[in-house]
Amino acid sequence: MELQTRLRISFYREIADINTAHHIRLVQHTVSGKIFVKKELSIYDLQVFQYLMTENILGTPKIEELIEEGNTLYVIEEYISGNSLEEILAKEGSFSEEKAADYILRICRILQPLHQQHPPMVHRDLKPSNLILTYDGRLVLVDFNSAKSYHPERSQDTVLFGTAGYAAPEQYGFSPSAPAADIYALGVLFHKMLTGALPTETNYIGKFSGVIAKCIEIDPKNRYDSVAAFQKAIEKILKPPLTLEQLKIPEKCQGYALPGFRSRKKGYMIGAAIWYFCLVIGCLFMESDNVVGIQLIPYKIISFIIFFSLTLWLGNYRGIQYYFPLCLHRNRAIRYIAIGFFAYVWIFLLMIILAFAVDALAP
Repeated sequence: MELQTRLRISFYREIADINTAHHIRLVQHTVSGKIFVKKELSIYDLQVFQYLMTENILGTPKIEELIEEGNTLYVIEEYISGNSLEEILAKEGSFSEEKAADYILRICRILQPLHQQHPPMVHRDLKPSNLILTYDGRLVLVDFNSAKSYHPERSQDTVLFGTAGYAAPEQYGFSPSAPAADIYALGVLFHKMLTGALPTETNYIGKFSGVIAKCIEIDPKNRYDSVAAFQKAIEKILKPPLTLEQLKIPEKCQGYALPGFRSRKKGYMIGAAIWYFCLVIGCLFMESDNVVGIQLIPYKIISFIIFFSLTLWLGNYRGIQYYFPLCLHRNRAIRYIAIGFFAYVWIFLLMIILAFAVDALAP
């Protein structure tokens, strides 16, 4: 070991072994007195650790110093004090669906900036023991020893890493580990939190079963294409479209008063009265150059139905919009598109009925 490297490392006094086999020790800085974790790695991806050190990703240990000599990297990183999810699961057995989903979403937010790098960075060892819940409630992802940058041009990983049960099939040498490998591990981890067991040991039946099944597909192409897509799927289940009970149809939509008269406002009522009067008169005295006599009657009736029903629909008469899919959506733009779409479908159906009626009355 070079003198300069030895000098830098000498500032960190070893005080306890965390994992002797993997050369992970608890150290104390001789000047500041701060406690750190020192790792001695012979197989590593320097790019990953440099990124973590410069960007300081939320939910990961802060790296204090990187010391590389030859084929060895010394990582001095923040000591995370707390309980691992493995320890918590050992005590509780399993988590509720809401609690497990909360943890998974927090892990997704940690992984997302890593996966969005060019090239993407893959953790490759997601498991309960590598997730620490600190005493102040933070969830921290540790142990980036197996992490690597994804290079699709490689046929497989140069070194096989991962934990049995959590590692994706491709991590056993079938192909290079892509972000999809982390998504596989997220599915297994989610299952473990919900049941206390791996997917190979027991089946989970619940509202997240479809999400988990997609995560742990053997073929990486059949999994979620990103952590963001996986996160969105979970959030969709946690926040479904509003139900009628949740929405609570306003009282003004519950009565039988026509749109324009429900608010009891004088201006609205006058405008509505003029509209309904013009609608009746316009349809009653409708004429056409191509249709005369008895054939004109269906035109008048269908025209009145079209305009009157559109008035009821757009005015949300008796909360009718709330009984149609997507009209309950939380996104306002999607709601308006749905309202317009169903209005268009209704007009289209009425026009077909009109065409049949005219043909039936044709001489």
